[in-house]
Amino acid sequence: REVAVWGRLNHPNILPFLGTCTLRDKSYVVSPWMENGHALEFVEKHPEANCLKLVTQVAAGLEYLHTFQPVVIHGDIKGSNVFISKSGNACIADFGLSELQDEGRAGQNYSTPWLVAGHPRWQAPEILQAQTNEEARRTTTTDVLAFGRVMLELFTRKAPFDGIDDVAVMWKVRANEHPQRP
Repeated sequence: REVAVWGRLNHPNILPFLGTCTLRDKSYVVSPWMENGHALEFVEKHPEANCLKLVTQVAAGLEYLHTFQPVVIHGDIKGSNVFISKSGNACIADFGLSELQDEGRAGQNYSTPWLVAGHPRWQAPEILQAQTNEEARRTTTTDVLAFGRVMLELFTRKAPFDGIDDVAVMWKVRANEHPQRP
């Protein structure tokens, strides 16, 4: 699925997909090396980093995904899935949970249910409150909420709900609590 989605994309703020290879019976996806690492690492190492530029670029990449035909749901937007190029530009990566909108189900922008992957720090309350896999599907709206958490992460240089263990974060998100404002 990752290759089927990622291989169709071409945007300056989407990590380029170069292809696949197989080594010792294992398949790998290939992308350019991003020597600046992921976004949170980058802003931690570079206090002078222009966070507004980075989040604007992530927003442009997300807009591209959500206006692509068919619509692409990323499903796992977070700072560690945004890589920084040699020139300092943000590129959305890790399309392992992404999905093309099911064209046969108009208005339902589904992706992978939260039970199989993802992290509650970047998930919307409705995903964690869901009673069924159908209710727990990611959408363009849940991608946008995750993007808001990425903005918080980059501007504060801390993961959402920093200092709180993952189980407590899950309960806070389920209760519609949000990370503290800086």
